[in-house]
Amino acid sequence: EVLPEAAGRYTRDRAGQRRPPLGAECRSYAEGLARLPRMRPRAGTQIRFSELPRQAFPDGATPEEITRHSMDLSYALQRVMDQRYPGRPLGLLAELQFAFICFLIGNVYDAFEHWKRLLNILCRSEEAIEKYQDLYINLISVLYHQLNEIPADFFVDIVSQDNFLTRTLQVLFSCTCSSAVDETLRKKAEKFKAHLTKKFKWDFEAEPDDCAPVVVELPEGVQVD
Repeated sequence: EVLPEAAGRYTRDRAGQRRPPLGAECRSYAEGLARLPRMRPRAGTQIRFSELPRQAFPDGATPEEITRHSMDLSYALQRVMDQRYPGRPLGLLAELQFAFICFLIGNVYDAFEHWKRLLNILCRSEEAIEKYQDLYINLISVLYHQLNEIPADFFVDIVSQDNFLTRTLQVLFSCTCSSAVDETLRKKAEKFKAHLTKKFKWDFEAEPDDCAPVVVELPEGVQVD
């Protein structure tokens, strides 16, 4: 729930804020934005999503470890699980669902950004996919139903024509092809991939981004031998 930072119900309130009178012509986009009331969340009603790690590797990691953890985000994902959902990995899917609903129904853009970041860390965690296979079986079911609620071109960047979701799921599908992955998860991923290809005409056959060279910024003071 959001509330205006300053009262604006009565004319005297608006006069004190030096805002133009109601009905006055707006001369520019910037002026239109300036006329909008400043809003703030009501105390206690903020959406408290899990804080996702900004650093994918542990402190003191070697250059080799930094590169590995930057390509496979399992370490970062495990940190989120241990801090927010110890012993309950499926809680991550509940949060993914909650973020999706907040955006779809409540039009909360921050929830959409959190949904994308959480999905990205889930799909790019190869070791976790092998360790938490039940989590990923359920993730595919969740995504199947979520994507039925959104137009096919929703995730395409208007400028670059780059589709966030195809890139992210492409990494997931490449990880589920591993021989270490249970047959149930592997087959479910294959069916989901075929469904998306048929329904949305998405191409998952191009070389995934994680096959390209990865540029990793090393922390200050870390040197490569």
